[in-house]
Amino acid sequence: MEKSKWHERSSLVWDKILESIKELESSGESRASIARLMGVGRATVGNWIDGIRRGERVSFADMLRYAESLKIDLAELLGFQPQKSSRDVCFVAPQRLSTKSADTPIPEDYIAVPLAEGEVAAGRGMIPQDDIQSWVLVWKNHDAVRFRTNLIAVEIGKGQNSMVPTLHPQDILLVDRDDFRDHFAPPGNIFLVREPDSSVTVKRVTVKPRNGDVMITYYSDNAVEHPPMSWSLTEDYDGEISKAVIGRVVWAWSDMSRK
Repeated sequence: MEKSKWHERSSLVWDKILESIKELESSGESRASIARLMGVGRATVGNWIDGIRRGERVSFADMLRYAESLKIDLAELLGFQPQKSSRDVCFVAPQRLSTKSADTPIPEDYIAVPLAEGEVAAGRGMIPQDDIQSWVLVWKNHDAVRFRTNLIAVEIGKGQNSMVPTLHPQDILLVDRDDFRDHFAPPGNIFLVREPDSSVTVKRVTVKPRNGDVMITYYSDNAVEHPPMSWSLTEDYDGEISKAVIGRVVWAWSDMSRK
């Protein structure tokens, strides 16, 4: 990321953090309780509120941690607009050849999600029509799907066994490309990720601040053949988490005949 742009975003995040801290104090929260919430010392919070020390020496990784503890919506603050990749569904009833009645599915209860290759799915915004392999019909009232709009379906490729026995080659995953900021710890969630060499794969993810940076670790369920790998958010992904994590896997379909 360009240095000027990085500084601009850091200043924006810090100003919002300071605003949130002052709002908490105005609402009756003590500086000690705010400090516990953020995981810093009471004197540090006091210095920030009183303007003795600003955030110039606070790393961007710590800013992200403070913002998360204060429930700040960084996507909205930094102008990341949610995308909509799925489509509404319209069922066309077939011609009936008998007098028996049959219930027709309600179109409003379903969405059509594009199925695309991993690298295509990794892109932001709409999926080009020519890159869509097929469409997956999803019942949108399921708890795992409700209120999600930026969904993409991805099939695990042949020979990709890093998530065995949880996921297998040719399983189809439903990925929410807007959901990758709040579910890293504990490492129980599965994500579609991009490795520094630009290859797209499926892993469990943890994110930890370290020495002014953020370390991203990818875990495989098949750890014997695919041990954990750690990467620097700053050095390997230009400081942008969206370049590393594409979205969270919220559902999966498996063909039991292949098990």
